Amino acid sequence: MDITINEQEGRLVISLCGDLDNMASSKAEAGIAPVFERKDCDVVFDCSQMNYISSSGLRILLNVYKHTRSNGHEAILKGLKNDVEEVFRLTGFLQLFKVEDV
Repeated sequence: MDITINEQEGRLVISLCGDLDNMASSKAEAGIAPVFERKDCDVVFDCSQMNYISSSGLRILLNVYKHTRSNGHEAILKGLKNDVEEVFRLTGFLQLFKVEDV
C-alpha cells in the first residue's frame, strides 16, 4: 500500500495505491496521520489505484470520516473500482461518504 497526500483546490487528496488490507493497515494509519492535524478542509480519498480494502482499512477511512465531519467538512471517495465499490456498498459506507467520479 502506497499513500500520498496532496492539497488540491483547497482539499486534501489521499491517494491510495494497492491493497488496504490487515497487513498494510499499520503503514496506512501512519501515512494518513497528518490528516488529523487539519481541520480546515474536505478530504478526498482517491481510490482509483486501490484494488482491495479489508475491515481494518474501512476502520481507518471511518476514523478520517469522523474527524472530517466533526470539523464541518466532507469526506469524499473518488475513483472506486467495481470490487472496492461493492465492499463500500455492502458495508453501508456509500451512505456516509460523498462519491465522485475520476
